[in-house]
Amino acid sequence: MGLIGPILVEQIISPRNLDISAPCARNVRLQRRLAAAFLFLALTVLAPAEDPLHQQDDQIFPLPLQRGAIVLDNPSGSIHVYGWYEPRVRLTALRNAYTAPRLAQVRVETESRPDALVIRTSIPPVRGLFADRSGTVDYSLNVPETARLTLRLGDGEVSLQGLRGGSATIEMMNGRVFVTNCFAQVKARSVNGAMDLFYEWWENAPAMIDFALQHGRIGARLPAGAQFRVDAQTAHGRIGNGFKLVPRNSGDGQSLQSATRADAPVAFQFRTEGGNISIDSFR
Repeated sequence: MGLIGPILVEQIISPRNLDISAPCARNVRLQRRLAAAFLFLALTVLAPAEDPLHQQDDQIFPLPLQRGAIVLDNPSGSIHVYGWYEPRVRLTALRNAYTAPRLAQVRVETESRPDALVIRTSIPPVRGLFADRSGTVDYSLNVPETARLTLRLGDGEVSLQGLRGGSATIEMMNGRVFVTNCFAQVKARSVNGAMDLFYEWWENAPAMIDFALQHGRIGARLPAGAQFRVDAQTAHGRIGNGFKLVPRNSGDGQSLQSATRADAPVAFQFRTEGGNISIDSFR
């Protein structure tokens, strides 16, 4: 495989192929073949020959059970948050890159305060046609279940599980959001992707789940006995549900403002410009 590129170039640039008296059309074809050959060689040399390199770091930070705040900024990768009833944060950061020098440039910066933890991902930009632009960080955090979270992610995946009485604000560009068993205030905004909500069991504990997505689908899967209020709208799409709630047509899309119980402490607000919304039930 390594000889294909040199042989191809040698054939193309051999004297018999570079007849300057050849017709113009032939010269154009030769130029295109030569350009394609060099592109092939460049891609062959630059293509990663091995899997990405990884480096994992684990840290523990104190954070009060009540009103502790966490801010995390990550341009690319993932953020997975798990609630627990402990006055501290356990942070695992998995840094990824294709080369050792680039992996050393990907940094996780933290600032711990008595009532807050700030986490920043630093991935310096690079210049040059053949520069290594790789670099992502995958975060996993155990946090007090009542924590106030602000999570910002460029591209990737965010998941929340087991928040109770806390809050989370999620801002991202492209990717997926998963919220599982959270009785909390959750607000998520994204441009492209999907957002999913799932409850393995049901409690009539206060919660507000607010999803807004420009392009993509929103889905919720709830126990058949769930008691909730819902305000859902899609500009271009359909709304389906397994709770016999009847949506209304709204131009190219549909809207649904209803409840399984008028005074239910759990409320959902779902918005998508282009995509479907589903609220499924299971027993």
